[in-house]
Amino acid sequence: MAVKVLHIINDLSRNGGAQRFVVDLACPTPEGYESKVVILDDINDLSSELEAAGVECIVWKKLSLKEKWQILRWPDVVHGHLFPSIYVALAAFGKKRIQTEHNSHNRRRDHIWMKPFEWLLYWRYQKTVCITGQVQNALEDFLPHWKKHYSVILNGINLSKFSMQEKQSPAEDAPVRIGMAGRLHPYKDHPTLIRALARLPARYELHLAGDGDRRSEYETLVKDLGLEDRVVFHGVRSDIPVFLDGLNIYVQSTIIEGFGLAAVEGMAAGLPVLASNVQGIDEVIGTEEYLFPLGDDEALAQKIASICEDPKKYTQASQRSLSRCQLYKLETFREQYYQAYQELADDKIA
Repeated sequence: MAVKVLHIINDLSRNGGAQRFVVDLACPTPEGYESKVVILDDINDLSSELEAAGVECIVWKKLSLKEKWQILRWPDVVHGHLFPSIYVALAAFGKKRIQTEHNSHNRRRDHIWMKPFEWLLYWRYQKTVCITGQVQNALEDFLPHWKKHYSVILNGINLSKFSMQEKQSPAEDAPVRIGMAGRLHPYKDHPTLIRALARLPARYELHLAGDGDRRSEYETLVKDLGLEDRVVFHGVRSDIPVFLDGLNIYVQSTIIEGFGLAAVEGMAAGLPVLASNVQGIDEVIGTEEYLFPLGDDEALAQKIASICEDPKKYTQASQRSLSRCQLYKLETFREQYYQAYQELADDKIA
């Protein structure tokens, strides 16, 4: 009999890593399992991929109370993703629950009055999967009582979607295209990347994929720094592999980053990849050589120039990216999650 898995997530916006995570897990659903996805908000950028794989996508707010009850009674295992979806999943009484901890910090942890609710939340999830060891360590520091429920499964990407080809260093007289993909959100640190561009020669450009409520603020910063001709806001892109192929170097400038899936995608495109030295993504990058201090635009500019102006360093960085991304294969990621689903369904996890 098939194990029925219900994913609950806020939306299926193309602008978020957790949304891509859910689609990669559910599509295709392996033999012996059935998947459905419930989204709280009717944002369906990725739903066509679910439909093509035969996975039903259900909009929570469009359901009647009876229908909500019925869908919560359907699964053997409920997989909650992000706040507030992880709390909605608690309404699936009597079902086995698993959630994914995507970040080493969240705003709920800043409020003491939330601690009892979080204690209850992590108790009611039989398994909480952290996307890196550092995310698990941060969770144990915050709520050690339920650490027997915590484990680590590294994120993975479909490497076959990306070029997996070594990049050539940019010619001396050619434009150098720096890129970053991600929401224009306070958790990211686009301003540091924009200010770093201002320290680089005029042939350097910045290309930003993604959208969000900070866009107008960042556009103003670009204008104030006189960089209008050197910064391109691409908005949400459906063709990230193509976007990455047009770059020379990838930067993940961020304040909080549980994992940094976009950085791994940059690696799979053969790009040298730099990132802020913050918990989560530092583990993914794996060496201080390609990390810069949080908020230090001068150090970032120096690292970008050091790599892009030296063909030998550029080749070494590209080769390392192609080697490093092999640690984050989609196949391994999926196998480990479906093993966890099976253990929950078999009642092997209390």
